[in-house]
Amino acid sequence: MIPKKFPLPDIWIVALWGAILFIPFLGAVHLFDWDEINFAESAREMLVSGNYQQVQINFEPFTEKPPLFFWLQALSMKIFGVNEFAARLPNALVGIVTLVTIFSLGSTLFNREVAWLWVLFTSGSLTPHLYFKSGIIDPLYNLFIFLAVVQFFYYTLHKSLKHVVFLGVFMGLATITKGPVAIIVVSLCFLAYWAFNKFKIFFHWAHLVLAAFVTFLVSAIWFGYETVQNGPDFLVAFLAYQADLFLNPVAGHGQPFWYHPLVLLLGCFPASVMALPSLGFAKKEAFASKEQSFIGIMKLLFWVVLILFSIVETKIVHYSSLCYLPLTFLAAWQLSKWELAKSKFYRWQIALLTIIGSMIAIIFIVLPLTDNWKSLAVPYIDDAFAVASLNIDGGWQGWEWLLGAVFLCLLIYITIQLRRQHIARPMFYLLISVSILIPALLKTVVPKIERYSQGPAIDWYILLSSQDVYIETAGFKSYAQYFYGKVKPFTGEGKLYDFVKAGKLDKDAYMVTKINDYKDHVTPEFEEVERKGGFILFKRKAVFQP
Repeated sequence: MIPKKFPLPDIWIVALWGAILFIPFLGAVHLFDWDEINFAESAREMLVSGNYQQVQINFEPFTEKPPLFFWLQALSMKIFGVNEFAARLPNALVGIVTLVTIFSLGSTLFNREVAWLWVLFTSGSLTPHLYFKSGIIDPLYNLFIFLAVVQFFYYTLHKSLKHVVFLGVFMGLATITKGPVAIIVVSLCFLAYWAFNKFKIFFHWAHLVLAAFVTFLVSAIWFGYETVQNGPDFLVAFLAYQADLFLNPVAGHGQPFWYHPLVLLLGCFPASVMALPSLGFAKKEAFASKEQSFIGIMKLLFWVVLILFSIVETKIVHYSSLCYLPLTFLAAWQLSKWELAKSKFYRWQIALLTIIGSMIAIIFIVLPLTDNWKSLAVPYIDDAFAVASLNIDGGWQGWEWLLGAVFLCLLIYITIQLRRQHIARPMFYLLISVSILIPALLKTVVPKIERYSQGPAIDWYILLSSQDVYIETAGFKSYAQYFYGKVKPFTGEGKLYDFVKAGKLDKDAYMVTKINDYKDHVTPEFEEVERKGGFILFKRKAVFQP
């Protein structure tokens, strides 16, 4: 299935594969509200204000995230300009590093086939691939946590101080990337491993202290400096926000307990289907050898993350994304094991693979035909914003549905082959096809789908960015007006929204609302400029010249 030899060393082929998949088309579609634009805007404001120490949104303190990822985005924007490509490039590079890392691990601990399968399952599964073409924090955060868990694995084998120090370094870097959940996850993996070993002491207490101390030192590079320079306000607000995420469904992101299992099953297709038989623990084999120990720790990492974030009240898709690397590893290991034993897919796996794959294919057949079926759907939609949004011309060229159709035909061929022969070659075809399908969809389909959602509003922000005006939204939360409107710090009194609505304007102000609730936010002083999709653009003229 995997070619026996490449013209270059495997590690360079892996890096090249990652670059080909993750870097092209990064700027093909606008950044998405909230997280992508939120984070990119924080990086942009670092460049505008020159304040790289504190994270800001609308030039006010943003206490939800530490700054490490924003520093990388700001550096990228410094080189490539303030745009979508620069905002997403750090994660594309993280993706390349991740593929190289897992290939090195797989080939060192197992063999070349497992290593390549791990790479292909990571690049050829939906959400694991997509996250490396995004502008969110999690790919970098997850890599640091994963590397910390890998150092813990090596510590269980060698009890080396080197691995203790690196464990602390990676936990500290993860902490200044997103927060202390990294420490919780690694600690829970440690406790779970200890419990599986019947609480036999396999570590030195001094090593635990050293790991904690190194974590503290690395975290203090920013948390400590910020606290010394500006007092404990950020730290207090940040910790309060982290606790609120755990205890309450923040920002309306409350979901049932089974939310993340379903997200992983569908989002990590096809790795999730392949990995399902390997998610349990065999007591006699768990941690019995170096290979079994790594397999066991990957299972622990998967279950710790899945259970933890299923308990957490705030549930967002990317909260379980740390499951991706152990899940894709288990898929690779399972496939390699079955191929060695000349096994075949379970029938229920073939059925599940067919059902999920067909759903994905049908979605990408139907979406490009939106302009054809939307007139039939509109009478049944009881939402003025949704109806108005669908009235946008998506700009379809008429052939985009073929991508989904080709994938469906390939899926049918693959499932037939899975019933007739060994599983390796059909799965190889499936992984390669998904790896290629995702960039193709991001280039051709996703930008047109975005036209129905945030596209009209972003068009206005870009148009207004060249004018010296105020830009604000009303009735919905967005960060797009800041990033695409290239807003400058607001120097007036109070909140910008209140000032735009009723203040003595020294320059013209524009307000964007949704079509279904604009009457609650505009006064007779506003004049309607344009309606586009589900949005309305209003203007209020300056009444005071400084």
